[in-house]
This record gives sequence, C-alpha cells and structure tokens, in this order.
Amino acid sequence: MAMLDELGAYLQSQGVGPVGNTLFKGSFPLDTLENTAPILALIEVPGLPPMRSHDVPVARYEQPVVQVATRGAPYGYPAARAAAQAAWDVLDGVQNASLSGTFYLWLQALQSPYWLRTDDFQRPVLLFNVRCARDL
Repeated sequence: MAMLDELGAYLQSQGVGPVGNTLFKGSFPLDTLENTAPILALIEVPGLPPMRSHDVPVARYEQPVVQVATRGAPYGYPAARAAAQAAWDVLDGVQNASLSGTFYLWLQALQSPYWLRTDDFQRPVLLFNVRCARDL
C-alpha cells in the first residue's frame, strides 16, 4: 500500500475526515466554491536519505516527508486552522506503529501548522510537514 493511502486511512480512522470527501491524497480536489468545510490534502514532497541499521549496507527505513495542506472556506481561517491542528495532533508523535500493515518507526511534525496564503477566493491555505521513518 502506498504511503499516502496508509496515512489517509490512519487520519480517517482517527476522525480527522473521510478520504475522498474532506481528505485527499496527492492534491486538492477540483476547485469548487460550494464546499465550505475545510479540506486536507496529503502531498509527497522531497524527504531525507534512507536509514541504515548498523553495518548492513541495505537501507532499513525510508524517510519520506508528507506535506499536509489545509484549505478553508472563504474567510474561514479559524476552521481551517482547527482542521490543520487536528491532523497535526493525530500524526505528530506516532511511534512504533503499523499503519495499514506497514511499520512506521515514527512520524514527526517538522513544524506547527502555519498560514501559507489566502487564495483568490479568500480561502486560507495552511501547511505543515511530517517526516516519516517507514519500513522498506
């Protein structure tokens, strides 16, 4: 199973939002102003080199980084910030856990959610990044 599938299923199981409704993988959905709930997108961004264990030449864990982007309703900063914080609370600090059958040594937020911009429709966009150590 792909990493975005695993993290999406985990966020859904923790009540952050249903995948395909308010939680998306890879990018935000096709733009529509009718959706007033904050939406989250899990986006793969460049990560870190793989981790090796002791003197074994084969990598043991990969270290991908996932960007969690949240877009709110027009003028909806408080709800968008709360949605980003809910995802941050679930993801940061996961340790020694199996997500959809893949072992994660840890998930670590690299920063708190922050405002990136307001789009042309006055919708706030917030981001944070999560560093993963995922079994290969």
